[in-house]
Amino acid sequence: MKIPGLLVTACGLALAAEPAELFEMSVRPLLVTKCYGCHTDAKSGGLQLDTREHLLAGGKSGPAIKVGDPDGSLLVQAIRQTHARLKMPPGGKLAEAEVEAVAKWIRDGAVWPAGTVSAAKYVITPEQRKFWSFQPVVEPAAPKVRDTKWGHNDVDRFILAKLEEKGLAPVKQAERRTLIRRAYLDLTGLPPAADEVDAFVGDKAPDAFAKVVDRLLASPRYGERWGRYWLDVARYSDDKLNSTDDEPYTNSFRYRDWVIGAFNADMPYDTFVKAQLAGDQLPEKEKYLAGLGFYALSPEMQDDRVDATTRGFMGLTVACAQCHNHKFDPIPQADYYSLLGIFANTSLSESPLADKAQVDAYKAAKKKLDAKKKELTEYVKAQSVSLADIFAARTADYMLDSSDKLLDHEVFQKWKKYLTSPEKNHPFLKGWFEAKDEASKKKVAAEFQALVLAVNAEKKLVEDKNHIILGLDPSRNDLSQASLVSMDRDRFTLWEDLFSDRGILRFGDGKLDRFLAGPWKDQLELLRTEVKTLDAAMPTAYPYLQVIADKEKLAEQKIWLRGDKNNPGDPAPPRFVSILSPGDPKTGDPKRFSNGAGRLELAAAVADPANPLTPRVMVNRIWQHHFGQGLVRTPSNFGAQGDRPSHPELLDYLAARFVKDGWSVKKLHRTIMLSAAETGRRVSAR
Repeated sequence: MKIPGLLVTACGLALAAEPAELFEMSVRPLLVTKCYGCHTDAKSGGLQLDTREHLLAGGKSGPAIKVGDPDGSLLVQAIRQTHARLKMPPGGKLAEAEVEAVAKWIRDGAVWPAGTVSAAKYVITPEQRKFWSFQPVVEPAAPKVRDTKWGHNDVDRFILAKLEEKGLAPVKQAERRTLIRRAYLDLTGLPPAADEVDAFVGDKAPDAFAKVVDRLLASPRYGERWGRYWLDVARYSDDKLNSTDDEPYTNSFRYRDWVIGAFNADMPYDTFVKAQLAGDQLPEKEKYLAGLGFYALSPEMQDDRVDATTRGFMGLTVACAQCHNHKFDPIPQADYYSLLGIFANTSLSESPLADKAQVDAYKAAKKKLDAKKKELTEYVKAQSVSLADIFAARTADYMLDSSDKLLDHEVFQKWKKYLTSPEKNHPFLKGWFEAKDEASKKKVAAEFQALVLAVNAEKKLVEDKNHIILGLDPSRNDLSQASLVSMDRDRFTLWEDLFSDRGILRFGDGKLDRFLAGPWKDQLELLRTEVKTLDAAMPTAYPYLQVIADKEKLAEQKIWLRGDKNNPGDPAPPRFVSILSPGDPKTGDPKRFSNGAGRLELAAAVADPANPLTPRVMVNRIWQHHFGQGLVRTPSNFGAQGDRPSHPELLDYLAARFVKDGWSVKKLHRTIMLSAAETGRRVSAR
């Protein structure tokens, strides 16, 4: 969150920090993001920047830092770009505040903490606790109004009191044809049939409209209409998000249908909440498992799950505390990571809706098919790699377009495009672009071909060595002297341009045929046929629910300082947000969750009747979709940056009644629909 004109950079604030804090807040993040890509294994100038000792030892040009003397430190000279030769980082100059943070760190002794830095203890002030949305929901008495004839229920008295306060009068009730049309569109999204309109117009009974409302609330179309609004909150999608392929969630409709069914059955909202957070841990879990699609059908990112839970159910922007304490609301960074740890200790799973024999048969067949597909893929890759080696040996011919040589047209076109690319900044091609005569071009082409062959050979050696190291058992081998190797960045880029899966010398399955003959082509055709045969014999996929489950082995979550996973701080045990939790008598911290990953306890805390946010947020969402905007116009932000309620007493009245009525969404609809605010229409929303 940023407020233009008021935002102060983290580096600027850090200059006043203690040395260890300055390092953790500003220096270490810069080293990680700007330096570690090249300077963690002595491959650039023999310089490593991942420990204080390495900085003091330096590289080929000498020590990187001189403690107490930033001006004499090569690191500072390089990032200030005042050194005649060293100018870092390669992507452009750092911001002045970032440079000065490094300089101050060196001047103050270049402190490098051996352990982690604790996040400062966050104290919620009494003033923060007084904020309106954190106050308990208390049902207020309906206000007294001068016009006692207008209005059908207490909702109207809250509305009318506000109107009278401003010297305004309510509108009259809509005529009956308009009224029934509005009711149908509000509750089902569909217009009434002509005979239904005529029947209502002719029904003079006092409860005629109430009967229409009750009939619509009992209609299956009601759940489809109002379930759809919840699916927006749940980020529902039929397709897998953040995927480059067309990858549908084949069973996603089961969560959608469960939501629709929950609205039609008037499932108590607190149960509805718990089912979506921890349905697998509730009694009669079979009724609620499908609700776990709230998480299972979302992007597979834990930060999204924290955000969806806190904003969706409670209107809290806890995600704004990922890198630091929340700038506006009383939400410490520790709260964010306590919740993140809950979801980090869960994994995607499936709950089959078929018998074990059908599931086992499908999985066995799928395993065979996947194995054969893998065999085909590996065969194609091996042939493609061999073919690339052959083409690499003729690099000079393709570069020079040797007319007396037999060249492959497609490979030639790839080379032509590569060599005429507007991005002519590759260091190894500089000589090619500068060559003016034929002799110079032949010389450069020959040298470049030798380089291509050398780079390809080097890549294979690097892969072989790293494969051996990674395969060693630490319990049986001393790995203290073993280190993974890597290629120079420019040489690796060249290899990637030519030999990677997308390289110009590589061909995929569909284009290999014309290069293969005899047994090589026969083997390719055999593998393709076997894949097709196994695919055709696949049994029908079994239906299942996409769910989540706690991991068997739970991991400790730590606070990531400045949101950097590589910079862990204090542990963040699973627990609820501090502002809504009674503190431990000894520590003042919220009670730690102790049941598995903590989802069931989280669900209970979110759906607790004493939680002031959950009923207010849901009541506001319902009001919003009746009137076009909520009593709070920022439905997913009930914090300091959100709007204040236009009718706070009405919001609390509805929230209190909502809980008192057993969290019944249909009763809430009925209360709103039978008010004069609804039948007169929309005055109350403005």
